[in-house]
Amino acid sequence: MIKLLRIDERLIHGQVANQWARQLAVDAIVVANDEAATNDLIKMSLKMAAPQGIKVVIKKVEDAISQLNDPRAKNLSIFVVVNCPQDALKLVLSVPDIPYVNVGNFGRVNLAKMNRKQYNDSLFANEEEVAILNKIIDTGIDCEVRMLTTDPKVSLKSLINK
Repeated sequence: MIKLLRIDERLIHGQVANQWARQLAVDAIVVANDEAATNDLIKMSLKMAAPQGIKVVIKKVEDAISQLNDPRAKNLSIFVVVNCPQDALKLVLSVPDIPYVNVGNFGRVNLAKMNRKQYNDSLFANEEEVAILNKIIDTGIDCEVRMLTTDPKVSLKSLINK
């Protein structure tokens, strides 16, 4: 069972490993990212950042969709991490039962080059990315923006559609 889908440019790092994974009490973290899945150095770094005892699976987005739709996945508590709204939308449209989407940290990389606007301390997005985030919202899945588990939940819809 999927507990959470998080958009975070950094994928697995201290907040994901130490706060979110523990708070969600997950058995596995699935990183759905084409680049990470094909780069041994990135894979090794992500696995090293994960908490001990939690299985880490790093797959291309399409392969992650197949794995998450496998009936055996329902027996696990899974935390899914992607690094961009585009990949989150693919997952939301292809994997049923995603309970909610958390935007934890997106848009700081290539900020000026990508012509991104700041929405809060952890979300920066351009018009195309906002349109994709709105498509995720339109699926009816609860969508929030918060960096840490202890931060107050902020509605993604209210934040980007002011």
